[in-house]
Amino acid sequence: MKVFLAGRIAVEADGVVTDERHFPGRQGRLLFAYLVVEHGRPVPRDELADVLWADAPPATWDKALSVLVSKLRGVLAESGVDGASALTAAFGCYQLDLPEGTWVDVHAAGSAVKEAEGFLETDEPESATAAAALAESVTRSPFLPGDEGPWVEEKRRELADVRARALSALAEASLRTDRAAQAVRWAGLAVEAQPFRESGYRRLMEAHVAAGNRGEALRVYERCRRLLAEELGAYPSPETESIYRSLLDAPPGRSATAAPDETSPPGTAPPPPRRGKRPVLVAATLVVLVALVAAGTAILLNTRGDRSKAASGVPASPQVALVVPTSTPWGDDPSNAYQHAVDLARTEDGIGTQVLPIDLRKKPGLAGLSTRARKSLDTSDLVLLAGQFVGTQFVRAFARHPHTRFVVLDPDPINTDGPLYNAVSDNPNTSDVFFIEGPGAYLAGFLSALMAEKQSSGKRPVVVSEILVNKSVSANVVNSFITGARAAVPGVKVLKRYAGKFSPPSVCETIANNQIERGSRVVYADAGACSAGAQSAVEAHHGVWGVEADQAPSTPFGPRILGYTVKNFGQEVDYAIQHYVNHTLSHRHHVDIGIERGAVEFDPNPNLIPERILARLERLKQQHLKTWEHLATP
Repeated sequence: MKVFLAGRIAVEADGVVTDERHFPGRQGRLLFAYLVVEHGRPVPRDELADVLWADAPPATWDKALSVLVSKLRGVLAESGVDGASALTAAFGCYQLDLPEGTWVDVHAAGSAVKEAEGFLETDEPESATAAAALAESVTRSPFLPGDEGPWVEEKRRELADVRARALSALAEASLRTDRAAQAVRWAGLAVEAQPFRESGYRRLMEAHVAAGNRGEALRVYERCRRLLAEELGAYPSPETESIYRSLLDAPPGRSATAAPDETSPPGTAPPPPRRGKRPVLVAATLVVLVALVAAGTAILLNTRGDRSKAASGVPASPQVALVVPTSTPWGDDPSNAYQHAVDLARTEDGIGTQVLPIDLRKKPGLAGLSTRARKSLDTSDLVLLAGQFVGTQFVRAFARHPHTRFVVLDPDPINTDGPLYNAVSDNPNTSDVFFIEGPGAYLAGFLSALMAEKQSSGKRPVVVSEILVNKSVSANVVNSFITGARAAVPGVKVLKRYAGKFSPPSVCETIANNQIERGSRVVYADAGACSAGAQSAVEAHHGVWGVEADQAPSTPFGPRILGYTVKNFGQEVDYAIQHYVNHTLSHRHHVDIGIERGAVEFDPNPNLIPERILARLERLKQQHLKTWEHLATP
């Protein structure tokens, strides 16, 4: 049996999931969660009343509690457990005894983070990574979402501490295994989780240094120093100051990000293909120019070579504009994710930002922008264009605004001979940022085949399937999914169908039903908005799972979803702004980013996947991570 309390309340036994809809309302959920956390201990009735009603129990609370307990016994019976034997009453107490071997997500997370810390003490970073990844995955979702109260808040704080420890362990393990980009990612999340813990900032500084970004490490110190001063009236500790001083004393240098050509040893995954027909791009060596000033003051960067300085001699903060469509031109428009990332840049980095809406229904060009917005193009230092449809409107504008830097975010991955791609290639004030999605699809295929094999139990052929847009758009994922599936189960059969561009969900639902009838146990849907129909088909068939594509990080898992391939659109914004500020934003360049900086990822659902398969998936990811990181062209 498996019990889930983070993100949702659910019980799974013998492949049958009893979800929140079966529980007797909010109080039933809360009572069940409390008894699970305290399982094996007789809990007094008045203690339960305090949890359910705090200081204002109803006059008939004793009877109400008895009714809730009776209903919970019924829920347990639906899960195949004898409710009367599992949830007993004696001497004014209730006691829940879960079947031997029951897995509880929040308990598993606590145990996993302790294991990870133990593995670090014995210098076993790979094992620490696998254990900490499990804890991080579980704690990504909140405890009992929708509930409030002292006990719920206390458990959330405990789970938040487990998450912070897991992130810290992942960062430390990544540093020990020379995975600097991953260390930066995990350490950054650890700082977000516990912003007043200095050890997190020190580890993040170390990670940036390991990645060759000394300027970023100095910015982290300044962020820590300012937070402590403004919020606590304190100064950084001697340990933090020591790292900062060592950075000041070190001579400035270059950070070479180009990776040497490597040949994959036998048995490793082939490099996932890049977007469509894009040419292979050589990674450029980046020169980070950082102006260091007296200790305790900010690091100042000249953000615009063709702008004059302010009267004080200090360059003004860069002004960033984001252009988004007024109405979504496609079903999974990421404009909200882009705006959120720009908002974070404004609050965290002191950057001036504005959002400029453009009506794409107007004739090609900038007619869809207001007069004020068109004037803003010349007063903005950096203009981010949200997607290929927006970018296409600016093809002629690049040359007309030569002193403004433009970056097209996630443009058309296929049309490398089209006007937008050529305009970026021809104008020195432009670049674009693509996603390398192959690694996520490879991991999705690997997991899908393993879970389908588990479901078939050798009684029938192992079959998985994928639903895609079309051959051109899906060229970067189709073969990666198949390769990953065959790496897990060599004899797996992979069914494949294309839904076409902008198809309604009903098309994907029909395709998925057909694939399931042909034996598919897992349906991987990477067909944009049409994929919602595939999920409907999955939910209608017992014993079938789904894998969805291009979700945002930390998206709550559906009841039959094994995992998501993730596109972190915010990383495109972060990449463009950070490299612009550091004077390392390439000109006439088509940039690829991916798993090396968390721009793409695969998030497995720990609520449905056995721990041994989760651990195997994590080992596979770590095994191929360095190869995948070399695909990026920053």
